[in-house]
Amino acid sequence: MYRVMLADDEPIMRKALQTLIDWKRLECEVVFVASNGMEVLEHLEEEAPDILVTDIRMPGADGIALTRYVKEHELPVQVIILTAYADFSYAQAAVKYGAADYVTKTGALDGLESAVSRCCSQLEKEKRAEGKDGREEAVENFLRAVLDGSLYDEEELELRYRTLPLRLENYLVLLFRFRLGPETDGDTRSRIHKSLNDFFSIAFEEHMEKMLFVQRDMLCVLLGGVQEGYETRMGTKCGQILEMMDNFLQLSVCVGISGIGRRAGDLKRLYEEAASALDYRFPDGAGKLHFYREGAEQEERRLPEEDKWMEEICAAVEKADAENAVRAFHGLLERQKAFGCTAAAIRSSGMSLQERCRKLLTAGDTEDRSRQGRPGGIAHQIYSCVYLEEYSLLMESLLTNAAQAMKGAAQGREFLIDACLRYIDAHYPESLSVADIAGRIGVNASYLSRIFREETGNTIIHTIHEKKLRKAMEYLAHTDMKIYEIAELLGFENVTYFSHFFKKHTGLAPKDYKDLTQA
Repeated sequence: MYRVMLADDEPIMRKALQTLIDWKRLECEVVFVASNGMEVLEHLEEEAPDILVTDIRMPGADGIALTRYVKEHELPVQVIILTAYADFSYAQAAVKYGAADYVTKTGALDGLESAVSRCCSQLEKEKRAEGKDGREEAVENFLRAVLDGSLYDEEELELRYRTLPLRLENYLVLLFRFRLGPETDGDTRSRIHKSLNDFFSIAFEEHMEKMLFVQRDMLCVLLGGVQEGYETRMGTKCGQILEMMDNFLQLSVCVGISGIGRRAGDLKRLYEEAASALDYRFPDGAGKLHFYREGAEQEERRLPEEDKWMEEICAAVEKADAENAVRAFHGLLERQKAFGCTAAAIRSSGMSLQERCRKLLTAGDTEDRSRQGRPGGIAHQIYSCVYLEEYSLLMESLLTNAAQAMKGAAQGREFLIDACLRYIDAHYPESLSVADIAGRIGVNASYLSRIFREETGNTIIHTIHEKKLRKAMEYLAHTDMKIYEIAELLGFENVTYFSHFFKKHTGLAPKDYKDLTQA
């Protein structure tokens, strides 16, 4: 039964509305009768009517105000306006605000039953649509849970499947991979999605079970009621779809088709079979339509000399030589194709290269800047590549960016080391520590120590000592300064420590060195 609220400021009209209409025959019940618009607003939420029949002119809040309120608050209420002949234009305005209908106040309320009946039909239609939307959402949630592996228990999977309007008996999984550029706007994408749905519905007719986007550019289609020997007919149908998508949508598409599944528990396996079939075109880029072939999976055949190629590529990246890094990568790729490496093996080598580049850049940068220019975040993109040319372009970009980042890092290292040496030259007589120098030039102390040693072969402390030693030898050999004066000038705490330091590095006491050089 649909719930009805009545509203009119005239008592006789309220009585007529309750008695002259056979509400039960219309499958309705009157749940509240209001004498003005304010009463309607006070009881609207509590009574939750499906239909509101209201006079257009009432004190407090009139019919138009009530209609506007229902629309603005998005309430699931059908509003019917009661109006006198003089109120027609007023009533039409109410319809603009969302009223479902308007009826003139004649003696027998002619037209009200028809208006209520139309509202009931609309409510029934909306209820069916909501149920359908809910069922479709449940189907989609089930499929995603199975495909992403979060629903794997066979008993639970079967129980959920039985509650859904889905036929997974003698069925196939088809994966369509196409390319939509990042510049594709939402409207264009929606239009393409609708066109694809239309294409599949026409081509597969009664076999069409569900269409689901599993990735940005990958569509999963489930076809039910498939018979043995389906390959020829399915190849023809898919060929027609690929041609339509190419001609009408300008989309380059390839498709992988699984073997036949007999029950819902086969779904994950069929999805993996279709994905495996898509990989058949990866190494040579040949063909757009691929059926899964049992036993066609190969081990990840790894190129025996892959490590040698990797070392060559990474050496070029480390030298900031993008051109040779890319050239070596293409050399590796050609050898992998000639050797018969699988798509998985090729992508695996790409992910290994990405990780090596990441480590190179991490080692060559400061702690705070270690993520700048790094190719992090693209491992998933490498793994998702279906087209060889797509993979090749991605890796070229990765290696070029890594080489450029290494160049920037090298320039940064040179700048820091030069700044460190200049600071030592200016302040070596002071009691310097690595932390003091790092703080002055604005860099992490451990990072500065590491790159200084890597670039110069000496530690910072050893360089400071060398500077002090050379100056001490210069003063001793060419001036008449006292030894304690030299010790004080070079920042030593006392002459004893200076003498010990000097003898340790030269084998002579300062006085002996002075006598020897000034003899």
